[in-house]
Amino acid sequence: MRILSTIINLLVFTGIIYAQEDGFKQVQDISKTKTELVKLSENAKSIQSKFVQEKRLSFLSENIISKGEFFFKSPNQLRWEYSEPFSYIIVFNNKNIYIKDEEKISTFDTESNKMFSEINNMMIGTIQGNLFTDSDRFDVKYFENASQYLLELDPKLPEMKSMLKIIKIYIDKSDISVAKIKMIESSDDYTSIDFKDRKLNQTIDDDKFNLQ
Repeated sequence: MRILSTIINLLVFTGIIYAQEDGFKQVQDISKTKTELVKLSENAKSIQSKFVQEKRLSFLSENIISKGEFFFKSPNQLRWEYSEPFSYIIVFNNKNIYIKDEEKISTFDTESNKMFSEINNMMIGTIQGNLFTDSDRFDVKYFENASQYLLELDPKLPEMKSMLKIIKIYIDKSDISVAKIKMIESSDDYTSIDFKDRKLNQTIDDDKFNLQ
């Protein structure tokens, strides 16, 4: 249960806020913005970044803060390496998920588990940008300020809506890369992840996506 809970917490982070967020205004030319966001998948051949994750649970008086390092390699390899407050690694590699908790390594096949498959698709889709254009699964609203785009994704599928109210994705205009993700759950708890010191298109060894 801890493994499944950790992955869900990693993913499920927003809260339904349909009102316009402070500092952002609605995008007037959505077609132009979509064209600009195509650069996200073109730019993101590889990403290496530090991250700070904040988890809000209503039954706790303080938010849970975690830190670590994130790696992405196109087309479908991800590594979340937590270093604080504990050591924990989650790797998405093609159709498999590897989880290292202390010295124990567990392996899951995403094709045999709908939940893991959805998690994998969501994470890859967010980084590569094709999640924004998936009209069968999301209603998307577009906002912007001087430095960022804000995309609010409202899930359409019942199984996803039972977990998530909305997904918020903040994209820096300077390099068209994901700067922050926030997901608000059906309970209004949320998880947000800020990506710091992002490095695009540097060489990442395939060994990063294999846990032994």
